[in-house]
Amino acid sequence: MNQFTENKVQFGLTIPQGWGGGDLPLQQENDPVKQYEFSKFISITADNIGFDSIYAYDHLIPYYKNDVNKNIFECLTLLSSLTAITKRIKIGQIVTCNSYRNPALLAKITSTLDVISHGRSELGIGAGWYGRDCILWI
Repeated sequence: MNQFTENKVQFGLTIPQGWGGGDLPLQQENDPVKQYEFSKFISITADNIGFDSIYAYDHLIPYYKNDVNKNIFECLTLLSSLTAITKRIKIGQIVTCNSYRNPALLAKITSTLDVISHGRSELGIGAGWYGRDCILWI
């Protein structure tokens, strides 16, 4: 048997986190409760219809010019809440910045998330690129 016959294409999506324009009707766009309900709805739907994974951005502030004053949910807290309401879909962040959290804290957070999710957690880590996220630390 060929080694490639058991591989399949996998599909994931980025869940809304409260800031991308057009996620919600204009009158609800800055309502964090409505934004979270929308994130839950998308995550549960993705889990139910067969997506393989969901991901959230790990930014402290939105990075699109027109969205900088909008809400954004903290990535790992959001993923923890979504882990509890999904059943099989893998969860992760679109590359966390290595300077946002102490390495030991990040290891503890992601290992706890992996236990809560029964092994569905994925970790992406990088050096970071968005300078305005880092300005918040100065």
